Amino acid sequence: MFKKWKKGAHIDPQREKVKEDLFSFKKTVEHGFPHHPSAFDYDPILKLMAIGTKTGAIKIFGAPGVEFTGVHPEVNQVLQLHFLHGQVSQINILDDNTMRMWELTTNKDDPLGSQSLTEVGASELAGRPGINQITVVSIKSSNDVMWVGTEGGGIYSLTLPDFNPREGGTIHQDQVMQRSIPDNYKTGKALGPVEAIVEHPNNPSLILIGYSRGLVALWNDSTQSVEKYYLCDKALESVSWHSNCQEFISAHNDGYLCTWRLESSSQHTSYTPYGPFPCKAITKIHWKSSRTEPYVVFSGGMPRANYGDRHCMTVMNGSKHVTFDFTSRVIDFFVICKNAINAGRLEPEFLIVLAEEELIAIDLTQEGWPTLTPPYLASPHASAITCSFHVEDVDEKVWQKISGLAKEGKTNKSTSAWPITGGQNLSPKSVVTRNVLLTGHEDGTVKLWNISSVSMSPLLKIQTSTVFVTDSDGANDGDAFEDQFPPFRKVGEFDPYSDDPRLAIRKVAMCSTTGTLVAGGTAGQVVVFVLSSESIESFITSSAIDVLEGRQDFTWKGHDKLDTKDDHILMKPGYQVNNIIQCQPPASVTSINIHANWGLLGIGTGHGFALFDYLQNKTVLCRCTLEAGDHSAMEGNFSRVKSFKMSLRQSMRRLRGSFGGGGSKRRRGSRRRYKRDNMSQKLQEANKALVDEEETASASGWSPAATGQRRVEARSSEDGMTGMVRCTYFASTFVRDSISATPTFWAGTNSGGVYVFALHVPDYNHRQDHEVTSVVGKHIQLMHRAPVVDITVLDNLGVPVSTNAAKHDGKANNGNAGHATSQHHSLVISSEEQVKVFALPKISAKRKFKLTAVDGSLIRKVAFAKFPAAKNNDYMEHALVSLTNIGEMLVLGQLPLLRPQETYSCISREDPHGISSCLLTASGQGMYLISPSEYERFTLSTVSSIEPVCRV
Repeated sequence: MFKKWKKGAHIDPQREKVKEDLFSFKKTVEHGFPHHPSAFDYDPILKLMAIGTKTGAIKIFGAPGVEFTGVHPEVNQVLQLHFLHGQVSQINILDDNTMRMWELTTNKDDPLGSQSLTEVGASELAGRPGINQITVVSIKSSNDVMWVGTEGGGIYSLTLPDFNPREGGTIHQDQVMQRSIPDNYKTGKALGPVEAIVEHPNNPSLILIGYSRGLVALWNDSTQSVEKYYLCDKALESVSWHSNCQEFISAHNDGYLCTWRLESSSQHTSYTPYGPFPCKAITKIHWKSSRTEPYVVFSGGMPRANYGDRHCMTVMNGSKHVTFDFTSRVIDFFVICKNAINAGRLEPEFLIVLAEEELIAIDLTQEGWPTLTPPYLASPHASAITCSFHVEDVDEKVWQKISGLAKEGKTNKSTSAWPITGGQNLSPKSVVTRNVLLTGHEDGTVKLWNISSVSMSPLLKIQTSTVFVTDSDGANDGDAFEDQFPPFRKVGEFDPYSDDPRLAIRKVAMCSTTGTLVAGGTAGQVVVFVLSSESIESFITSSAIDVLEGRQDFTWKGHDKLDTKDDHILMKPGYQVNNIIQCQPPASVTSINIHANWGLLGIGTGHGFALFDYLQNKTVLCRCTLEAGDHSAMEGNFSRVKSFKMSLRQSMRRLRGSFGGGGSKRRRGSRRRYKRDNMSQKLQEANKALVDEEETASASGWSPAATGQRRVEARSSEDGMTGMVRCTYFASTFVRDSISATPTFWAGTNSGGVYVFALHVPDYNHRQDHEVTSVVGKHIQLMHRAPVVDITVLDNLGVPVSTNAAKHDGKANNGNAGHATSQHHSLVISSEEQVKVFALPKISAKRKFKLTAVDGSLIRKVAFAKFPAAKNNDYMEHALVSLTNIGEMLVLGQLPLLRPQETYSCISREDPHGISSCLLTASGQGMYLISPSEYERFTLSTVSSIEPVCRV
């Protein structure tokens, strides 16, 4: 993209070296829960857990901070995962019937000796398609042989790690049926696919082979013969040994469990846990011994008629019996035991269950078998994510309060330590960061996440629906034991359903110094939360804001507002509701910003904006931003164009403009002229200072040649939601004169309008006694009328004024000598098409960076970030970072000169959800949703990076 600027321009070698020292793009780590998990396994020796997905990804987890990720080159589903216990290797079975071996190999260029997951071998089982489809795999305890069961009933013995067939190791059905068995197993139907291959706990030469028709054979690998048969007339699903090595248990597709003794071919016991009515299949079972009664753990087996649609896991231990009810399908599970399988008594301690949408850990050592919160693999999409916000460098006192509340909120959780502790985290711990991710959800909740390290862990969950009247009031959550059989207990947090779509959170923000949090919803509701260490019972009223300012020429046709509860609400210590604000009409909140030091809140909707004083609970100012004829704003429909005809007309104009070059201007249609001739005199005067004259190429070499530009059409006021407020901003700067800085409030609209108000904020000691007032108001109109994405004020060093408290870290900034006076501020307005710099307080245009005119892309996200130098600890630059609609990251540095530095391809242009969900941070990092449940984290800085550095 930047080739157009570099053509014919002088390249400074010294500057190129500085850029290499500042900027570097890399995708670092993934936060959240893997999308569509399909396989699960555990290594009890190395204490590592692995998850495979339908897209071919593999993730290995150990202790917090120990994560390894690998992706198969083809998009194939991972059907099975199998660790080679005690080794840093695993076997993956894919849906194309291939077997892949992966290992943890040491990174040669890392002095810390970190490891990464690498594919080292692959093989495919030869034979007829379908007949040799792999159904089950078992790896011998010596890790040198792998048994592979197939759909046709054959079992192949392969050597590891080369996947070569072992001589004489293939087991055919004919060999199994050589001994005397009933005739109905010899004639008619075959034995069916192989469903289970389980090695004897004490004798590796003996394996149990289970076939789909119900036959189980004890095979002796040394003599290549069958030692014993165990016949059952029920279709087999799973087999598990007892640790005494003399018994095993089989699970069947009609919900039956059968126990067997090795010396007898007949069943020892047979029963249906949830009979007598027909039940679903028990898909997997574990039989674990303990010092008291053995544990029987299995998935499925529910009565078909009443509970056939539930996803359940059952744990039985003597008289204890719990049926854990999940809200998503159970993929697989394993049981972590205190002792090894050959120790006599296993003593189960934890049950780890991989469901389709979350990971659940159950502590079997504590009374009642409570759940244990995993330190990673949290499910941010328990309710669908609707918005997100990143908070950088949270105040230490606020962080301690939030962390304390997070611990207190785990009263019904297990207090045991996380049992999966494999690997070693090699990341240096010299720099302590306190970063929080806020996510708003469809059910009206706001969640706080700790993203200061590789593992994203949950902190708090705040519910906004508690203060509103909803249809779910008084409903039983059903989390406790129910007085019925089966003894169900709800576990997990995944709940994709919302009782009221108006509760959905659209915008969320948080003050890093006070912890004050504000959330805006779909029905125009805004809730302000403050941190409190004491519980209170309070009656909270809603403050209404008429965004239309009493206009009667529009009629709202959307949803109704949410009614607040008319009784006292008991609020526990933590985040408590301080204010409820209701915008009228109740349109979705489109922008929100908070300045806790001033006690002010900026709110934007599709109809206008308001400045609210949440300390005195009153509105400071309110403006309607609708233009004449903007009736679409009343429909609650945020489309950018009104009709297909208008969209086609706009596209044709842009198409003509793209071939127009820098030639003479064409006449606009009569309707466009009529619109412009009737613009107000005040708006024309404001535009005089903002005429988009073509600037000649300066010594900086950043201005593009006129022949390489597209013509950007000025947008009509009929192009859709022109009055929608896209951003709000607070800054202490110069808008009245260049002598004294005053508090200011800014708002940018979808039609390129920028509103600015100078404020009088009373001294903090008199804040409750005196009102905040608006002193001066101005309106800036960008001629190209593109939506305003961001508004920021820079000081004389090119640093955003909101970061001045950091004293610039004592480092040189942006390579500028800083000759300007401290009163010299610049205003940077970023629209979808351009970035413009204005001088304050006159608001006169100084320079601009054109994007759409050069390559046709649009700016979607903007942030100002600091970039420390990797080799020079005393040097740092601030830069403007933007994300375009084609997924490219642009870095404009040497502020306020807006000189292009780097461009990186970050997100696929075919991923609009990832682009719209992207967050850019002040440290040069970012993150975006790669699936409904998972964030991808990246960095643009050579210094600021959070990524797993670990080994086993």
